[in-house]
Amino acid sequence: MKRLINYLGLCALGLVLSWTISSPLKAQTEPQGHLMSVTEFTVKPGHEMQFREGIKAWKACYLENKGEWTWRLWNRQQGEGNVYVLASDMANWAEMDKTDEKGKNCQMLAMNMINPHVEKATNHITRIQPEISNNNPLEGEIIRVGFYKLNTVHGYKMMEVVKEVEAIRKKAGISIPGYWYSWVTADPESPDYHVVTGYKDFAAMDIVQEGVWQTVEKTAGKAKRDELQAAFRSSLESSWTYIYKLDKDLSRPSK
Repeated sequence: MKRLINYLGLCALGLVLSWTISSPLKAQTEPQGHLMSVTEFTVKPGHEMQFREGIKAWKACYLENKGEWTWRLWNRQQGEGNVYVLASDMANWAEMDKTDEKGKNCQMLAMNMINPHVEKATNHITRIQPEISNNNPLEGEIIRVGFYKLNTVHGYKMMEVVKEVEAIRKKAGISIPGYWYSWVTADPESPDYHVVTGYKDFAAMDIVQEGVWQTVEKTAGKAKRDELQAAFRSSLESSWTYIYKLDKDLSRPSK
């Protein structure tokens, strides 16, 4: 993404963007939420300390230059490799036309102190789905992110099911806990959607809460639960989940 390239010198990483835009039908029928740029860095083995020090130096430079940009940097807790995810909101596509003159003063720091320690970086754009998402700002230092890749036959069923399930949960008096995002750009391995659930800390994840399908069955009956569950499962090619921890020292969630 242009703004991220300006800020972190990602040109030196050979970052390739895949601009696969969502279908016009989706854009016309769903409310337009804000965009989010998501950049995933895989840090070279044994280079985490240098990578972190590079980000700290860049952040200090950027703040000293009174830059306006805000971001969150999350460290993935499971899976292959040491992965950090940089997330930043955009109100609209027009933000990609902007440049940050103050950020230019720190580009050499990024190129010299961050890029050499990155094995791979990929960037994509996602869009929040406000109709089925929590309306409050995300809180907490831990997030659980569920990723969903749809199949070509029944993939269209997924969002239909999610909307119906959330309507049932709302009827049961349960507020929407998560934040759903559609992937506006994607490569062949990208998911189509992901959902983010926030927690104050790891201990908060031990609190037992009623499951989604339990609520559906209690509110709408077992037959309805079985119907929706089967439709949801039939829509998926694959799904996976990761947990991420906010790196507060490397983030700037607000000005």
